[in-house]
Amino acid sequence: MHPSNSMRLVAAPPRRLAKLIYRAVVGPPVPDPVRAWRGTARDGLPVLRVMHVGDCGVRRMETSHDLYGPPGYPLFAAERLLRDEVGMEFSHYFAVSFESLPDMATLRRHTRLSGDPDVVLVQVGSAYTRRILLPDTRRVHQLRDDVGRRAGRLVFAFYKVLRPCLRLFGRHSAEYTGADELERFLDRTRSVWPHAEVVLVAPFRRSPGYPSGEPIAARIESDLQAIAAARPGVSVFDANEALGRNPELRCVTGYNLNGRGCELVGMQLAGWMLAHQVADAISGLL
Repeated sequence: MHPSNSMRLVAAPPRRLAKLIYRAVVGPPVPDPVRAWRGTARDGLPVLRVMHVGDCGVRRMETSHDLYGPPGYPLFAAERLLRDEVGMEFSHYFAVSFESLPDMATLRRHTRLSGDPDVVLVQVGSAYTRRILLPDTRRVHQLRDDVGRRAGRLVFAFYKVLRPCLRLFGRHSAEYTGADELERFLDRTRSVWPHAEVVLVAPFRRSPGYPSGEPIAARIESDLQAIAAARPGVSVFDANEALGRNPELRCVTGYNLNGRGCELVGMQLAGWMLAHQVADAISGLL
């Protein structure tokens, strides 16, 4: 350690000292590439404006869980749409449960698009099938991600021990009591952005799944289909048949997708956009 760093540690108050030691062990803070990514819009191309409201499934994660992972399947979808000379603007609002979905004033403050969105991707629900041992707090998430980022591929060996403990002693991070809050959010979204296509992204099935979580996942998927069937302008995008339970498409958590998984889903999403109602919006841009 450099002498000047040693002097800083000695002079720092306890809270500051703890932070300096923590950062010395896990490394410096990292920027958020998802919030920084604005899409593939460029001069001379029609632009499809996409708003993503949802959880960490939007990110690519190669080894450990990482709330600062790079853009995942939306990036691959955007690159695929470029082949058809359609650019994409992208914005993301983080929400982990139906109960945490924002009101429209909050969402609009966080929307960084050149106009109202053409597509709103809503990807929420995986928290209800997730099992945890430690408190589900921001600091615990930060510690997990910082340590996992530093550990690299060693996390795979750690999870061989952790996963049986989660099955035996873990609890679900959130209780699923139905999709009423999702329906209210969709009603708000459709009233403010009536021309946007709202796409409910079915949560990726876990690999392996937990016995207690499988019925919950099935119920969520059924609820999403029922909600979309009852509302014009709302659709379901479900990539689970293509993903299967293949662990080679996921990071160590068994939920979040790695590069291969993100590419598969992104290509499927771009094709789905071109083939479904979103194609009308794209056609209007050309």
